[in-house]
Amino acid sequence: MHDNLLQVLVVVVGLLTCPRDDPRLEEEWDDTVTVGMQKHDERLLREEEKLDQEVAPVSVKMTHTEDRGREKHLCQNATTNMPENETSEKAFAGWKEDYLWYIWNTFSVISMIRFFRKYLRKNSQMTQDEARTFPVTCIAGEVPLPDSDTLQSFHSKCVQVSPNKKWREDEFLEGFANEMVEAMRTICDRNGGMVIEDCQMSDACDIIVPFRPPEPYSFQCLLRNNQASDLLPDMQVCGQIKVVENKKIPNGCPCQSSDADDDMVCLLHCENEKVKIEITDVSDGLLCSKNTPFLSKSRVTRWFQSTIKEAWAQISHKFEFELSIRYMDAPGALVVQFRSGKRVSFCMSPVIKHHTDAHFYITPCFGNNLDTFWTLSLNIYENNLLKCLSKCLPENSCHIQTLDIAHFLNKRQTALSGSSVLKDFHFKTALMHLLLTKDSSQWKPNCVASRLRDLLDFVERSLEKRLLRHVVVGNPLTQKIIQLPAEFSQAKPVNLFHPLVVHNCIYRDALMHFQEVLRNAHMLIQDYVDMCIDNGSHLKNE
Repeated sequence: MHDNLLQVLVVVVGLLTCPRDDPRLEEEWDDTVTVGMQKHDERLLREEEKLDQEVAPVSVKMTHTEDRGREKHLCQNATTNMPENETSEKAFAGWKEDYLWYIWNTFSVISMIRFFRKYLRKNSQMTQDEARTFPVTCIAGEVPLPDSDTLQSFHSKCVQVSPNKKWREDEFLEGFANEMVEAMRTICDRNGGMVIEDCQMSDACDIIVPFRPPEPYSFQCLLRNNQASDLLPDMQVCGQIKVVENKKIPNGCPCQSSDADDDMVCLLHCENEKVKIEITDVSDGLLCSKNTPFLSKSRVTRWFQSTIKEAWAQISHKFEFELSIRYMDAPGALVVQFRSGKRVSFCMSPVIKHHTDAHFYITPCFGNNLDTFWTLSLNIYENNLLKCLSKCLPENSCHIQTLDIAHFLNKRQTALSGSSVLKDFHFKTALMHLLLTKDSSQWKPNCVASRLRDLLDFVERSLEKRLLRHVVVGNPLTQKIIQLPAEFSQAKPVNLFHPLVVHNCIYRDALMHFQEVLRNAHMLIQDYVDMCIDNGSHLKNE
């Protein structure tokens, strides 16, 4: 019974998983069944001939016994027919069981064969498709790169910005940003909107402008997991900003009323006595998403751009250049164009402070489901970590040169083939992982070629594994060097390549982009070096 149930189950699974929609499999099925039925018919004919041979002697004996009495003859005939009928029924039952057993076994074998053939064919096809979809042609460990002397010359002449030029640009941007923020603060105070705090230079050409709601409102930052990063590649560590109201619970004393004068002195309650405060969510609050207490990125972007335009209208008469917005999706992507034609691009980003050295900022997104998710920037912690690691390296170490060259190659390839999910902070993260694991003596100035190859190899292996850990969040090595808030040091590690795990199309584009970076690296560096040499010779001749 159990064998029959098992055979029936195998047949059903085979029929469900291998439908008869393949002409080749259908022909194999029909041929196998036809051959089986022919063999079974031949077996039935042989059994029938054998039965006739056994019954014939009994019939002859009954015919030649007429000299006996009629009653004896009838009794003998009846006695002879009974075993004949029983034998026929038993033979037919045996044939029926043998027939069913043979059919079930035939179906079982055919189903198993078809199932395994289809399974193996599907796995082979998937392997071939993956090989065609994600080809790996270049290997970072084998790609040709110039020697260390050529790379150092390339960095100093083609990549590195002169200190004087950088100082002039930073001084100009800082002064102009302070003027803009002061004008924006005046506009917000007049309109009763958000409170704009002092700006800060976060990175080269990147200015952050913190803001907060007026009293008695405040922001609550809620860190989230990576549920949004499946849809938005640039969002790795994200959170939502909730607008809350801090309501004082009155105790009946006039000193705590809203009309109380600042000069009032209460003899019952001292100044240091804590006032009970009730925190409530503010649904549909200032710049919040509809029917929620969460801050909307799209509304903040429109508000910030509108405030920038009003502020520029007030102070534009002080400057002899034009200011315009580069991208409407970015809240403060600005470009200054002088009369000489020179352009300076920079970004003023509205941010919400989180702790002391972290802040949430806006990344362009598409879809209302991500409008309330803000990206958390730990750039200040990362820069502090890089400074601490640099103190342990040899003098004139090559780590900055290595990172600058990798950034340059990535940007040049982006200009050639278009944007990619592979950004500069991925290379920066990879470099800091190398600094944490490699001996400090390996970062001498003459090791730039080897370290550049190590950096490219690290990024390549991370792409193949689709795994690049955040260097700050959940990294025990970082905790030994710099102090971090508990919510970052005790958090689970964050995979910066998590979108590559979820979306094969993003992974394919990133892999192809990096393969082009490797393929063009030597030629690009050599071309720029030759161009710098030619320009230098031309200037000397003049």
